[in-house]
Formats: sequence, structure tokens, C-alpha cells
Amino acid sequence: MNGQRWITVGVVLGLLLLVFGLLLPAIQDARETARKSTSKNNLKQLGLAFHNYHDTHRCFPPGGIVREDGAPMNGWITQLIPFCEASPFYSMINFQVSWNHSENREIFEETRPFLMIPGVEANYTSTGYGLTHYLGNPHLLYRNSSVTLDQIGNGIAHTWMVGEVAGNYQPWGYPFNWRPLGTKLCDGPESFGHPPWDGGHFLFADGHVAFFSDDITPEILSLLAAAPPIPSAEQMTVPEKRFKTDGFQWAEVSLQSDQEAKNIYYARVLQNSERIPLRMEVFSLVNFEKIEAEADEAMVKRYPLPQLLFRVEVNTDINARMKETSMSQETTPEQFQSNLKTLESLQKQLIHK
Repeated sequence: MNGQRWITVGVVLGLLLLVFGLLLPAIQDARETARKSTSKNNLKQLGLAFHNYHDTHRCFPPGGIVREDGAPMNGWITQLIPFCEASPFYSMINFQVSWNHSENREIFEETRPFLMIPGVEANYTSTGYGLTHYLGNPHLLYRNSSVTLDQIGNGIAHTWMVGEVAGNYQPWGYPFNWRPLGTKLCDGPESFGHPPWDGGHFLFADGHVAFFSDDITPEILSLLAAAPPIPSAEQMTVPEKRFKTDGFQWAEVSLQSDQEAKNIYYARVLQNSERIPLRMEVFSLVNFEKIEAEADEAMVKRYPLPQLLFRVEVNTDINARMKETSMSQETTPEQFQSNLKTLESLQKQLIHK
């Protein structure tokens, strides 16, 4: 009897494993199909933003805004933000200084979902900037460009604007987010396409999105790459810079405050793939549950997003910096000391740069 039971159990387990083995590929296929659909919709959203920008400004956004003195300021993605999402981020950017200036840093450290290919693990640079997985056509988006629909000689339905890239991702705020198409898709980190899909999606100037297999001929890609208008080599030039993007993530650490405090406090810690802290920033956020008076509502309108209080370096006097902020008034002595202990513990782990 016992032997018979073991045989029955073995048969049942075998059937379960067989069913699981049959279902797993289908589940994986469904997941990849959903990811492809999301990425395609991301590009459609960008296409709509491009045309809304064109309707407003009578041209597409500049690929990168570069001052006469050579200082790079902002790129085409930043110009499209107000046409892509209803967000206060755009109004908080100081356009008088560069994208990576300390005044703009917290804006460009955030990732934007419509700029990410689902399933790609690279989300941030080694310095904490949010990435884009899509880059532009250097014939339409280049230094101080202002291309119009009428200038697209091959027809807007046959001229690509933006595509998925296979690697060497760049910060979305970077002023040089364009790349030559090349003659083969999914051919290393400098190529276009998404290797798990054996091809890639491309947004065209009329707003439609098409998928190209990685076996598309070099001749066809060359024709797409050569489509006019054709700017000068100087206009398409990009700095020889590669960003480290493997395994970097921001982690959030809650800090204590009084129950009646008008602000919530927390630290953001940039970690590498081994979860070692690389940089740390302390923020406050308006506690919306405690907003009652009109003056408080005005404060929310003025500061709807987290406010950077201070950055923590290896030699930062955290105790002194905390006392300079509202945290000293909105925490009990015990909470203040607990927060100090938490931050100093993280500070000790920071990698010296």
C-alpha cells in the first residue's frame, strides 16, 4: 500500500511539473508581449508630444540646447516634458543653468516611466541620474536644431525620430540624447533595438510606431539613416562620454518626526549593485494630512514636491546640518538623536570618491 501511494504521489508530481513546464513559456511570452506593448505606447506618447510641441512652436524641439560658449544646457526630452505629463517638474527646472547643476539635480534624478523599456534593469547612472532607454535621430534632433515637418524630405511617414536602444543608456536630461542608426539592430550596446525581442520599435515623424526585426538588411537601415534633412557633422557631434548604468538604485530610508509635524522626513541613498551607499540626500515633504490653514495650503502649492534639505558626504557634520533645518523643530530630542544615528550609520558606509 505504501509503495502504491508513493507511485501515485510521483505521478501527480510529474504531471504538475509537466503542466508547469508547458505553462512557463506561455507566461513568459505573455509578459514579453505586455512589455513590448508598453514600450510601443511609450513611443506613441512621445510622438504625440512631438506634434503638440510642433503645433505650439512651429518646429520640433532642439535636440540639445548648447550656448554660444559651448555650455550644454538641456535636451529634447526636457522640452517635451510638459507635453508628456501633467507634472510640476517642468516648472521647477532652472533653465538658466545646466541640467546637471545642483539646482536641477533632484528633478533629473527621477525616472520617467514613459522613457523606460519594461524589464530593463538599468534605471540610474552611477551618480544617480534617471535614464532614458530611447534615443533620437541625429538628422532631426541635434545641437540647437529647429526642424519643421516641411523640412523632412523623404516624407514624415518614412523618417524615424526615436528608437529603443540596446545599451549605453544616457540620463534623460542629458543634452545629447541622439545616436546614429547604424547598419544592424541589436548589435552591441551602441546599437538600436532591444535584444530580448530580436529587434526594436521606432517612432516615425508622422507619429506611428513600427517594429523592425534584427534581420532587417543593412541597405534598408542605411536608407532610413540617410533621410534628409542632413545637418553638419559639427551639429551632430556628441561628447565622448559613457555613463555607468549597471545596478544602481535609489533606496528610501524613513526618518522620524513628531505626529503633528507639517513635514515628513526621509533620506534617499544611491546604492551600487552590491547595495553599498554611493551618495545620500535628506529631504522633507509636506505632510498633506496636517494641512489645514490657508497659509499651509499656499505652502503646498509652492512646495508640492520633496525639498532637498542637504546632501551627506563622507565628512559632512550631519548633526549641524540637521539643526539648520525644520527637522530640529519637528522632532523630539529622542527622534532627533535616532535620526542622527541612522544617518551617521549610513554615512560610515559611503564610498570615498
